[in-house]
Amino acid sequence: MDPLILTSPTHSRRCYVSVTVLSNFIYAMGGFDGYVRLNTAERYEPETNQWTLIAPMHEQRSDASATTLYGKVYICGGFNGNECLFTAEVYNTESNQWTVIAPMRSRRSGIGVIAYGEHVYAVGGFDGANRLRSAEAYSPVANTWRTIPTMFNPRSNFGIEVVDDLLFVVGGFNGFTTTFNVECYDEKTDEWYDAHDMSIYRSALSCCVVPGLANVGEYAARRDNFTGLALRDEVKYSASTSTLPV
Repeated sequence: MDPLILTSPTHSRRCYVSVTVLSNFIYAMGGFDGYVRLNTAERYEPETNQWTLIAPMHEQRSDASATTLYGKVYICGGFNGNECLFTAEVYNTESNQWTVIAPMRSRRSGIGVIAYGEHVYAVGGFDGANRLRSAEAYSPVANTWRTIPTMFNPRSNFGIEVVDDLLFVVGGFNGFTTTFNVECYDEKTDEWYDAHDMSIYRSALSCCVVPGLANVGEYAARRDNFTGLALRDEVKYSASTSTLPV
């Protein structure tokens, strides 16, 4: 096993930071430094092992979430120290500028944000009173948000990723307890499906996709003889309350 390599530190202490990757750079935005919520942002270049400050965001935000779509960085929601945010903004790497986009329909801290298809999805979170089941999708072309069907479970501070052209949400906090629930959304059917739960309760977790893993079979959950195609067909034609086989 390769040893872990210590990289250079960020310019600011950042707890509840939002992180995403674009064009071989790692972007770290906002967060909490122990005193205030931050609007500063920086990016890391692995080749030089250096962090470089970029233009600050319009909003101070911790516990937000970020993703990339069409060569731009999007960050949504979060907490500014006083209230949960419904604002969102986009970063243009060429001009080094942040632009405020249309606000979300709900305030969302502890939100999940992911690029899926041609849209940026904002899922779940905490609006200052309740953990949310609601979700919405942003169109960069129209600069508008539209609501999508609600999840089965309310959740904030959960994992989110796109796998096999399905948007998965994993674990989180439902307002009462940490959860192990997993569900996925299919944009083609515009429906949520239950997936098998994790064996461990997890909140404040992260998910990632590792492409081209040669020994993926050693890590993947058993699918009881379902092929990938059969699994997709089962998802597509089953009712939205059914359980996704694994």
